Amino acid sequence: MQIFKNPIVLLLLATVWLSSCRTARELPTAGVKSISTGKLLKKIEQNAFDYEYLTIKRISCQFSNNDKKTNFTINLKSLNDEKILVSISKLRVPVGRVLLTPDSVKYVNYIDHNYFIDGYSYLSSFFNIDIDFATIQSIISNNAFSYRNDVKNKDFKTFDSFIEDGMYVLQSEKTKKIFKIEQKSKIGKTGKEDRRMKRLDDEALILQKMYFNPVDFALKELIMNDKTNNRIMNMNFNDFVEVDNKNYPSVIDMSFRSEQNEVKLKLKMSGFSIDKINSFSIKIPEKYEEIKVD
Repeated sequence: MQIFKNPIVLLLLATVWLSSCRTARELPTAGVKSISTGKLLKKIEQNAFDYEYLTIKRISCQFSNNDKKTNFTINLKSLNDEKILVSISKLRVPVGRVLLTPDSVKYVNYIDHNYFIDGYSYLSSFFNIDIDFATIQSIISNNAFSYRNDVKNKDFKTFDSFIEDGMYVLQSEKTKKIFKIEQKSKIGKTGKEDRRMKRLDDEALILQKMYFNPVDFALKELIMNDKTNNRIMNMNFNDFVEVDNKNYPSVIDMSFRSEQNEVKLKLKMSGFSIDKINSFSIKIPEKYEEIKVD
């Protein structure tokens, strides 16, 4: 299936993945004191953005990869714990919509006259990480999250914390474990050792790092490093505005790099609102073709 080679669809998914991530204004970071991982997680949760409704009326998007450059406009609506609606247009012409709920992903393409309805398995496969509604909800709330959708990592037992470049860092694996895995992967192994390394590689497939401001514990940077497949996703948040007494970025820079391609997205956001949203409609015309994503 070719739908995710379309930059429009990629842009929709990427926007959902990091829509409205909050981060802090540039604040002094000198004299940062070391704290435990548990205390850091508690501080992050205490400072997470607690909203009921959230609207970003205009997100101007600049997209580029090895082959093309293009621009889009996005509108985002969110009802906490229930729905996230992303609408995209080009030159004021509606292009498509994505509606996320805890149980499903609905996508309609107004240009190609098709749609799909699925759970989160295809999105997880596309990004090569476990994605569900709760993960996206955590990002919108500027809360810490684990890319692995399993019990062991939901409570961050494998996460390490430390200070780097004047900011607090949450990392999905202990640094010593990462070093051991990388060293062992350089040595050819067979039989039992090879099977053990495969399990280790599966566990450390993606190294997740989250950088938080030490003053208000807001997310500054997110890195997802697929060390097995030599791919990396990087997100930086800048130019902050105040929304309901919280700091939100008005500019988000993203890059998705692999050996074959580099995709860049620059989002400039405006028109933030926490007023009640009355409609999250996504209509699928009867004549549209359904796309099977399995």
